[in-house]
Amino acid sequence: MKITLVCHDIPYPPIHGARLDMWRRIKAFSNLGTELQVICWCSHTPKPEEVLEIRKYAKQVFLIKFPKTLGSFIRRIIDLLKYPLEVTSRIVRGKEFKLLLSDVAAFNPDVIFLDGIHGGEVAIQLSQHLNRLLVIRSHNIEHLYYKRKLASAKGLNKLKRYLSLSNLAKYEINLLKKSTLFYDISLDDLNFWRSQGLTNGRYLPPLIEFPEENKEAIPINKLSPNPVYDIVFLGNLFSDNNVAGIIWFITQVMPIIRLALPTFTVLIAGSNPVQHVRQLCEETAEVDLKINPVSSTEVYKSGRVLINPVSAGSGVSIKSLEMLVSGRPIVSTPQGIAGLPEQVHHYFKIAVDKSCFAEAIIRFLSEPFRENVNPGVLEDLFGYKAIEGVISELDSRVSLSKSNQLARSKS
Repeated sequence: MKITLVCHDIPYPPIHGARLDMWRRIKAFSNLGTELQVICWCSHTPKPEEVLEIRKYAKQVFLIKFPKTLGSFIRRIIDLLKYPLEVTSRIVRGKEFKLLLSDVAAFNPDVIFLDGIHGGEVAIQLSQHLNRLLVIRSHNIEHLYYKRKLASAKGLNKLKRYLSLSNLAKYEINLLKKSTLFYDISLDDLNFWRSQGLTNGRYLPPLIEFPEENKEAIPINKLSPNPVYDIVFLGNLFSDNNVAGIIWFITQVMPIIRLALPTFTVLIAGSNPVQHVRQLCEETAEVDLKINPVSSTEVYKSGRVLINPVSAGSGVSIKSLEMLVSGRPIVSTPQGIAGLPEQVHHYFKIAVDKSCFAEAIIRFLSEPFRENVNPGVLEDLFGYKAIEGVISELDSRVSLSKSNQLARSKS
């Protein structure tokens, strides 16, 4: 099986949830014997060692720089009449597309696999020109997700989110309809698409990886007996929903914690923090900010209680899965478990408002205890067998497509 993966973002380093989801899938496909070609977009030239890491798993890697010329800006404005904002930055035309098409044709993939819908125009063109099956990985119900982001956006981001929503619902639905199959990150999202009449969807959960020391369930009192921080949040620090969740936690939840605990420490960690997050962390005595941490495992090890204060989103919160693997107590909003199988819901303490959120943290810090997470359960739900199923199904679809093409050529 040969797959050309069209990733809407460079998958490595996996510094936020979407990248992590793509990166682990790339490794899984490769480790299970699939030959990969990766096409992705990046805002700056990655470090040589980062490209080399991707090439450990992909035979070929093609990096497309986001265009930043005056001509490309004007072109994007025109494209906004038809496409949502994030799609306009990923449309490849002219000589650049011809070169890309030639390279993909030489690779001769069995499938064009679109990972995240915003690279859809490239994937569709490759699929049509080469007569290959188009398969999509859906990360969210994007048009609903961006509606929620619009509600929490402020300032210039409000305009950006409005442009993100322009034509998005129509574009997303048409793209999924054109695909042979689409694999959804969430059972909830998949059921939504089925209610809209789409029958070509499948469930493909995000994958997990266990640190060596977490291969077996470990009692919480044996995990890092001297953690550096009492409370830890890890996630990208630029998306509107994460930013709103951090602001809510620092300004609404922490004052309640202060009334009960004389001292406590907080770590806010993640990629590319916006200025508001930087400033709020600097002004709050209990809070440290760690930007672009190399290892999520090390970040989670450093905390006694892990939190997910995000109240808006779609798909699955990758950070919630990562917290599960850590073996730490977790306090989350209801959104934090959205899309996750019910078998893991009881591992989270769900808090519906600021008082409940603060009280749960105080309780864990005062009497730290939680039910041990069973790695076997997580492996069954989020392990490699899901990718084995995808490869098997794609093999069958490719064989059927080739048989149909042969039959048509003889008729």
